[in-house]
Amino acid sequence: MNWSTIWTISRYDLKIAIKDKLFFFWVLVFPLLFAIIFGYAYPESTPQQQKVSLHIIDQDRSFLSAALKEALEAERFELQEVSEGAKITTRALIIPEGLAQRVKQGEKTDLILRVNPESNYQASQTAYVHVIKAVIRVLIRLVGLVGESGDQITNLEESFINYHPPRLVSLRSEWGGQLRVMPSGFNHSIPAVTVMFILFTVLLYGGGSFQEERRRGQLERILTTTSFSSLFVGKWFSRLLLGLLQLVILFVAGKILFGFYYGQNIPALLLISILFCGSITGISLLLGSLIRREEILIVASILIANLMGALGGCWWPIEFVSPPMRAVSFIFPTGWIMDAYHQLIFFGGSWGELRLHFLVLGAFTLVFLFASIRFFRWEK
Repeated sequence: MNWSTIWTISRYDLKIAIKDKLFFFWVLVFPLLFAIIFGYAYPESTPQQQKVSLHIIDQDRSFLSAALKEALEAERFELQEVSEGAKITTRALIIPEGLAQRVKQGEKTDLILRVNPESNYQASQTAYVHVIKAVIRVLIRLVGLVGESGDQITNLEESFINYHPPRLVSLRSEWGGQLRVMPSGFNHSIPAVTVMFILFTVLLYGGGSFQEERRRGQLERILTTTSFSSLFVGKWFSRLLLGLLQLVILFVAGKILFGFYYGQNIPALLLISILFCGSITGISLLLGSLIRREEILIVASILIANLMGALGGCWWPIEFVSPPMRAVSFIFPTGWIMDAYHQLIFFGGSWGELRLHFLVLGAFTLVFLFASIRFFRWEK
């Protein structure tokens, strides 16, 4: 095996790819457009930071409805009081008429949280939780007032307004583990789109160019001057570098344009990326060897890339799906690399916590490497 020859073959393949007029469009511009779309589709937020818009329709106009609105203002809400019949674009809390009167009489009454089906689901669930917390605050004041006064309350409204129960319990909440950034927004879309377009670039270019070189007899001519091992490693290494080049370009562009967060374990991030690109490199050479016709190769590459991307967590954060679907994602290298990226970038994962990811992606790389060697075809 001649390492000088290997480097010459790899450099030549990369030079041909980079000279393509559309190279940087497919490697940089088009992926960034996808990253922007997915970044805004899953906006980044945390429960501490999220501020939810909520409309209030107060039909009661009583001291109790005022207390409820005051309790809601203590939460992270963007409150806007609107009149009845107003168009609800996101979500609205309806305080029914007669709320205070029913409470005085000990009767059941319902608050109505009306949600527009087209509004953000996560924000609506957050609003529901905050409304429950606000109701509990008002109930605590009522229960405490009755407990102190017994049956001697002559004016419930005046007594309620003047009563402020002491804070008996303080609750502090914080993240368990080492969560750095929520797996959403551009911190998810940049690595997801990078993985997706590495699939497209390496599979389409790697398989297609290999197929074209075999058709023209270039591989046979190269074998007259070098060994099979040098030829194969050179072709394999060029596609590995192509995937890593796209990864570096998109990660750096994501950092500059969108403030993408790499995490704190850069060496582990680099190693897991190399293993992923290695597995995809083997697939590209395997497809280029097995498929003879260019149009079939293109269709097969697009189908494989979309299937692995969708089921592997590139189209949406894999944490959003059900456990069975998460299990399915680990059938593919994309499932392991996306989970590893989330562990490293968002949860501060350590080397030990990613041991299985390294082993599995390494196994994928070896399996596809040996398969591509077994079926490697250089003749026309």
